[in-house]
Amino acid sequence: MQQLAKHFAEQLNKALDDLDVPIATRERAAAFSKMLDIPKPQANSMLEGHMVPDDELLQRIATELEVEPTWLLGEKKK
Repeated sequence: MQQLAKHFAEQLNKALDDLDVPIATRERAAAFSKMLDIPKPQANSMLEGHMVPDDELLQRIATELEVEPTWLLGEKKK
């Protein structure tokens, strides 16, 4: 689970970089939480690789970032 959370954070941060979301930790967490209407601590936990979102939130993130949920998790398409 920890490895999955780290990979998710890497992919999430790459996608946010592509959208020119600020790189500074606090600013990025604030922007990400506002983007998805989630609490800042939850956004920060995902950005730092401490948690993986549930399936519903994962889909919302993927839709917002215009990426596949499988890409965020590092899974191969079936």
